[in-house]
Amino acid sequence: MILQTTQKLRFGILLLVSMTGMPSPAAEPAWQHIGITAEKLEPDYWLSKAPAPNKVLMTPETINERNTRLLSQEPSMVYWPNWPNQVAAESIRKRIMGLASLPAGPLFVHEDKPISEADTLLWQDNLALDTITPADNHDFGLIVQRTSVRRFPTAMPAHDWRGGLDIDRLQESALFPGTPVAVLHESRDRRWLFVQADNYAGWVSAESVALALRETVMAYARKMPRLYITGAQIRTVFHPYAQDVSEKVLDMGISLPLLKDWPLSKPVNDQGTLGSWVVELPLRNSNGLLHIKPVLIPRSADVSTSPLPASAATLLRQSFKFLGERYGWGHDYNGRDCSGFVSEIYRSLGIFMPRNTGDQARSTQFERIAFEGLTSAERRLALKQLRIGDLIYIPGHVMMVIGQEADGPWVIHDVQRAGMLIDGKFWPLALNSVAVTPLLPLASGPQTPFIGKITAVQRLLPAVEKENADYRLPPRSIANPSAHPLQNRLENGFGY
Repeated sequence: MILQTTQKLRFGILLLVSMTGMPSPAAEPAWQHIGITAEKLEPDYWLSKAPAPNKVLMTPETINERNTRLLSQEPSMVYWPNWPNQVAAESIRKRIMGLASLPAGPLFVHEDKPISEADTLLWQDNLALDTITPADNHDFGLIVQRTSVRRFPTAMPAHDWRGGLDIDRLQESALFPGTPVAVLHESRDRRWLFVQADNYAGWVSAESVALALRETVMAYARKMPRLYITGAQIRTVFHPYAQDVSEKVLDMGISLPLLKDWPLSKPVNDQGTLGSWVVELPLRNSNGLLHIKPVLIPRSADVSTSPLPASAATLLRQSFKFLGERYGWGHDYNGRDCSGFVSEIYRSLGIFMPRNTGDQARSTQFERIAFEGLTSAERRLALKQLRIGDLIYIPGHVMMVIGQEADGPWVIHDVQRAGMLIDGKFWPLALNSVAVTPLLPLASGPQTPFIGKITAVQRLLPAVEKENADYRLPPRSIANPSAHPLQNRLENGFGY
């Protein structure tokens, strides 16, 4: 069966194909029949096939303009200059209750331990709805460590089938060091804070937030110059006793204020700076307040002093840095899910996106084409037109195009479970990682190929000028301009 995503088909589970009750295949699939080879697991293979892969397709100024429109107009996101000076208690209650729902049916901590009604009642009581008060400009903070965003103020996992491991239904997302948040409420046990970030709201551990005035938090977020994390994950330098700054994990897309003029003669945390970048890292004092400290990042780390160029080559190389990373529903297990995966790739280019697949697929801020109403032949023709970096959406999942082969596009995606149709036979696969696959064989069952489930494609970068003529639709007839309605849709939706 297909596991259903909760509420708005949250960010990233790929129409999970349950292995329960399915017999194990007797033999290995004929992978060569769908073109899976080792060379296709390298970005250079796809770069060699791409027209003008290094061409910069958007300027930083254009990216910043679109980011501002997205943040200010997208309902799922927050534009901090428009944030009110006070948030009413009833508004906070609605935000909390909009998230605080449980999946239908029994829940389990793990295979042998069901979650009782008493447990769920404790979670609901810990919401402390009776103590909500208005939040104002005094109630802000910076995230000081990678932290889970939860549906309820509890760290207890909640799986909706026995033996569940990877899908914690209380896990929503993650926030990262340096992220500004509005602090809206505190749990009854005072161990959790309900916060609003620019792309999500939920419960985070109080120990992950350093409290400060709004003015202080926003000044940190705006401070320039910055150092941008471009590797999948990097770490600050090791320190033998200062645990608050030693080997702090920083994920792709994070940026921190850069202290460019730090004197070489002045050590940082008992270490010279000649081989390191000096950045300002937010920390939390014992009283919960913000403390900012200089910290070292080795110059050997995968970082940049500006967002990366907005090109097809950049997207390919950034996406392949995650290849093989374990799937993490809601950024669980120190990983990420499908929508987080594409968001962090694009954020390393300075491009912002909504957090969840549904919001990403519906956004009007990018070049979008709807697939509803297209025939199978039209869908295949449309897919032939896709380029590197285009995002393909099915309910609850997103895949990024990395190139075209004779039979259609190939994608890279962060996927829990999927299936492949090979020589007419359906093979269920527990991929559970970032994987490279051809699109057309992907399926959620013997009769349900993904191509029939595509709802939309989003193009975040405009097209290069030179196109591959093999993947073009025939021109519209001047005498009959409606002769090729799909061509009209592609031009309107994709920017041809």
